[in-house]
Amino acid sequence: MLAVFGLFLMVMGSVCITMSLTKGVPFLLKPAAVCFLVSGVLILVSIIVFHLSVLSLLATDHAIPLHYELSWSVACVGSAGAILILGGVLFLLLSLPFNLLEKCAAQHRNSNT
Repeated sequence: MLAVFGLFLMVMGSVCITMSLTKGVPFLLKPAAVCFLVSGVLILVSIIVFHLSVLSLLATDHAIPLHYELSWSVACVGSAGAILILGGVLFLLLSLPFNLLEKCAAQHRNSNT
């Protein structure tokens, strides 16, 4: 359920980005950033739930010794969640009313004079 809601939020964030770019409406970047951030967090939480469910499944039956390792697909999902969180932070920085680089450069120029 968490992963499905995360996918829904990814789609909603993509729709907000598409509308923002096609219509030239920058205020849709903040909802898109929040959608991507929450989606990334939900995907990482779903990986933790998956990991804990596998551990509890292995702990129930001790008759068969089992050893498991997380597969490459779990690593891919984890990196996708991290990329979603990073994208959400970047879109949140883009939606700020001022440019951080210009503000820092202006302060640096004022301190030199």
